[in-house]
Amino acid sequence: MQRATLHRLLDQLRAPGGGMLAPRRADGGVRPAFRVPAARYLDAAHFERERAALFGGMSGGRLHGPPRVIAASAALAAGGCLPVDLPGVSLILTRGGDGAVRALANACRHRATRLVDAPCTAKALVCPYHGWTYDLGGKLLHVPHAEAFADGDRRDLPVLPVAERHGLIWLGAAAGDRVAGHLGELDADLAALELGRHAVWRSRRQTRTCNWKLIVEAFLDAYHIRILHRDTVHRFFLDASSIAEPVGPHIRAVSARRTLREAPPELPADGNLRALGTASYLVAPATIVVVHPDSVSVQILHPRSVGETDYEHILLVPADRLDDAVHWDKNWALLDEAVFQREDLWVCEQAQRGLAAGTSDALVFGELESAVRDFHATIDAAIDAVPAVA
Repeated sequence: MQRATLHRLLDQLRAPGGGMLAPRRADGGVRPAFRVPAARYLDAAHFERERAALFGGMSGGRLHGPPRVIAASAALAAGGCLPVDLPGVSLILTRGGDGAVRALANACRHRATRLVDAPCTAKALVCPYHGWTYDLGGKLLHVPHAEAFADGDRRDLPVLPVAERHGLIWLGAAAGDRVAGHLGELDADLAALELGRHAVWRSRRQTRTCNWKLIVEAFLDAYHIRILHRDTVHRFFLDASSIAEPVGPHIRAVSARRTLREAPPELPADGNLRALGTASYLVAPATIVVVHPDSVSVQILHPRSVGETDYEHILLVPADRLDDAVHWDKNWALLDEAVFQREDLWVCEQAQRGLAAGTSDALVFGELESAVRDFHATIDAAIDAVPAVA
C-alpha cells in the first residue's frame, strides 16, 4: 500500500467513530443487515454465470475474462517451467533466456499428452509419450520420424496471453498496461509493496470444499478475529477495528494492530507503519493479498465447482533476508498452518456444510462486515454485463 494511503486509513481508524462502525456512530442508527441468499453458494447455474463473467476460460481457442493472478514472479527463475492448472485451462509458465515469461498449453500437439507435471528447470519441453520436443517459447524443435507427418500436422504449442507486473504473473493480459487498467488506483498500491524484491518462502495449493465467495468473505472482515483467531493472531489486533473501501472492482482494507494504541498522535513520516496496521486487498476477481509486518501472503482462488475451490497460498519474504529461516518457518507455521488452514478455511467449509444442510435461507452480514456489500455488488455488475444467451 502507498504510504500516504496507509497513513490516511490508520488516522481514520484512530479518529472518534472510525472504522467499520463509522456509519452507525455518525447517524445514530444501524443499517439493516446485508443478506445474501443461500442459493448464491449452492446453485450450480448461478456459479456458472459467476465463472463466465469473472473468470472467463477457453472457448474457440481464445482466453476470455479479465486479467487474474496465477503465480508469483519469484516462483519462476530463468529456464524454469511451472505447471499451472486452472478449471478449464492447463498451462505451463516458462521463463526463457531473454527473461520473458510465457504461458504455453500443457498438452503435446501430437496426442495431447501432458508435458510438465511438476516445477522444473529445462532447456526444452520433451513429450514423455513420443518425444516431440518444444523450446521454452513453444516452438516445435524436433519430431522423431518427422517424415511420417505432413507439415501442417507438426505445430507449435498454443501461447496464451500473460504479463508480469508488480512481482506477480497475470493470465489474460499480453502486456502490463492491461493489468494496470484492470487495477486502476490499486496499481500504485501493489507497486509500493515491491514484490519483485521478494522470494517465495513456501507455498501450498489444495482443493477446499466450499464456495469461493465464502473464502473471500472471510478475509473481508475483522469481526471474527477475537473469536476464531483467539489462540493465534488475536493477540496482535484490536477487536473490531478495521476499515475497508472499494477501489473500482477491488477492495482495500486495514485492520488495526494493538501497537496502534501506543502510537504517537502524529504518525511518523518514516518508520514501519505496517507494524501499526495490517493492510489487505481483494484484487478482483479472487486474489487476496495480506501485508504482514515483514512478509506478504498472496492467496489465489480458482473456483472449481459451486462447492469446491482451488486455494493457493504463497508466502513472499524479502529476498535479502532468506537466511532468517527460523523466523520465516515460524511465520509459515502461524499464518498458513494455524490461521489460514485450521481456522479460516476450516470455518468456510463448516459454513458450506451448514448451507448445504438447508437450515439457512441466507447469510447475514452486519456493519462490521460491510465490505461484503461491495464484493457482491461487483459480482452482480459483472454478471449483468455478460449478454444473455438466447
